[in-house]
Amino acid sequence: MSSPAPAGPLPDCPTHTRTGESAATDDALVGELRDMLASVGSMEEIASRMALLSDPRRLQILFCIHAHPGVRSTDIARAIEARESTTSHALALLREAGWVSAERAGREIRYEISDGLAHELLHRLGSAHLPGVHHPE
Repeated sequence: MSSPAPAGPLPDCPTHTRTGESAATDDALVGELRDMLASVGSMEEIASRMALLSDPRRLQILFCIHAHPGVRSTDIARAIEARESTTSHALALLREAGWVSAERAGREIRYEISDGLAHELLHRLGSAHLPGVHHPE
């Protein structure tokens, strides 16, 4: 069974080349790879965090927050045509993982993307900002 094709074109992956006089021996390469993996930290934690992006509804929520920082949870629920309780649960998972932050203003809760990786991923996945929303100079 093949994987589904991406919804839209993704940017090309940059070409990588190894610098140096010669390629590493197999044993040296394995050692370098092990060192690199050890320096990254907990793969389980990274995988768990990235798993949150596998849910279409959570992606819709992230796209909405990215498009309009400071959007209210009730407006997100309406935009994605979901119950507020479902949206609130998804937002809680995204907050817990550090993808978004929430700020209370009276009875309203407004959300923003709080992680640079999330922001970069959303741009690469095709999420745009709404008119009037831009990155500070």
